Amino acid sequence: MKLSLNYLETVPEIFADACEKYGDQVRFGEKKDDVWRTITFNETRDIVEKVALGLHSKGFKYGDRVAILSENRKEWTIADLACSHLGVASVAVYPTLPASQIYYILDNSGASGIFASDKEQVDKVKSIKKDLPELKYCITFEEGLDDEDWIFSYSNLLKLGEKEKEKGQLSLKSFGDKIKKEDMWTLIYTSGTTGNPKGVVLTHFNICSNLQAVAKRIHIRVNSRFLSFLPLSHSFERIVSHATYFTGCSIYFAESLEKIADNLKEVKPQYMTAVPRIFEKVYAKIHAGVNTASPIKKKIFYWAKNVGETVATKYLTIGKRVRGKYAITYPIAKALVLNKINKALGGNFILTVSGGAPLADYIGNFFAGAGIFISEGYGLTETSPVTHLTPPEKIKFGKVGIPILDVECMIAPDGEILIRGLCVMKEYYKNPVETAEVIDKDGWFHTGDIGLIDEDNYLKITDRKKNIIVTSAGKNIAPGPIENKILASKYIEQVLVIGDRRRFPAALIVPDKEQLENWAQEHEIIYSNYLALLGNQKVYELFENELKEFQLQLARYEQSKKILLIGEPFTIENEELTPSLKVRRKVVEEHYKKQINALYGND
Repeated sequence: MKLSLNYLETVPEIFADACEKYGDQVRFGEKKDDVWRTITFNETRDIVEKVALGLHSKGFKYGDRVAILSENRKEWTIADLACSHLGVASVAVYPTLPASQIYYILDNSGASGIFASDKEQVDKVKSIKKDLPELKYCITFEEGLDDEDWIFSYSNLLKLGEKEKEKGQLSLKSFGDKIKKEDMWTLIYTSGTTGNPKGVVLTHFNICSNLQAVAKRIHIRVNSRFLSFLPLSHSFERIVSHATYFTGCSIYFAESLEKIADNLKEVKPQYMTAVPRIFEKVYAKIHAGVNTASPIKKKIFYWAKNVGETVATKYLTIGKRVRGKYAITYPIAKALVLNKINKALGGNFILTVSGGAPLADYIGNFFAGAGIFISEGYGLTETSPVTHLTPPEKIKFGKVGIPILDVECMIAPDGEILIRGLCVMKEYYKNPVETAEVIDKDGWFHTGDIGLIDEDNYLKITDRKKNIIVTSAGKNIAPGPIENKILASKYIEQVLVIGDRRRFPAALIVPDKEQLENWAQEHEIIYSNYLALLGNQKVYELFENELKEFQLQLARYEQSKKILLIGEPFTIENEELTPSLKVRRKVVEEHYKKQINALYGND
């Protein structure tokens, strides 16, 4: 295969190149004590070197695995870079995961060390340490948590690195020069439909080729600012963290989801990655504010909105100059309304990238009209992750763009999207059987998604081959294992977890009628018929408590937030079960469509 670019092949190679080109530019920005504090590329490189040398002095070596369990912060990426230079594979762990799931990841990966951000995360690690004989050390980003011999602080790690550096025998370069493109760069665990998550093995060349091809597609301007708030433990934001230094940009970490609005105004970023839910929330907030305004302000807003969306559809999203009457009305609409929307989001956006779930075209056109262009992308953890990205000069909302360089896409006879190219993972860690199930003999990765390719080679995702739920926040949830946990309740006969493209999952529950009626009798609940019993508030509270109990071991985003109690069981006769007694999810959701919509309200 002839490559389209002369790729830099390893993370150390890309990082060294970036530091040489952009040494005195800002690399990271974080807000501390209400002040944005920054460090440069050169300062970052010095810290990465100390962390790498410190890890080396503690015995970490090529081929080891070290986990990172933390919220977004500069130390996350610095630890990631240090590991990359040592040939140590970083293992990304969501900080929202419960200890039981963290245990599985650390055990399966054989991690010998873990970076943990704060007391909450350290306590999780402490609770499972005794069952992890390979785990030697925990490094804490926050001070004062090193109360056991195997725990030490990040600041002490830096001191160890400083001592090693003074010896002059080793350096970041001496480590980095030994890394090969086929070396394992990271392990990212992704949920499957059956039981435990699978560890996706990505190589140095997987990530390096991917970020360079992405940068080529969207032409990121040097010395621009990114605002980061999606979790670095997810492959989507992870590639951004590395692409930003390759392109000579700074990355500023948002304080929290609640502070994004303030941080946008303060940082004034040119770029940002997000999930559709973020844009939906901003859109809803703007419209909620308008609906309380005076009639004349409402009229002006909706006129300007209409002009902006029309101009976006006819001209802006396809790279054409605004013509005709809109050459006059659009500047007026911008001056009266649309520029204010842009300014509220920082006022400097060149492009935002949306992924993880489909973006509604009315949302995309609304923001494009305000000068905030959203490019949609597609990919999976197994594809490093980006396979498709919409060219900024030709946006088609509802479609995820065309393949990036050195990626092939094909639609199988059954409609499944197949991917082949530099981005495809090496394997599932210690799992040759499932690896062979998704990567065929010709190198095609079977995504599990169903899609179509249009006349311009743009991909549209139409369905999911399997039952993985993707919330509007871009979280992947495997409902099967969750349903199995909930079915442990004696009061629950059948359950279906839903929530695809919704804000959160919900549980459709068919109670065990006999058990429920016995419970009602014991609690002296009077009811006229079974449906009336299901409508009783105390019964609803019973199932709420059952869910809480059986969801304790789930990550927060996996937990069902609402319940719909169903009076009739799923059966073969009503076509809600297959002959092999598997639930027909789509049929059930269609049968209860009205109730489900009411459950989610205006979601």
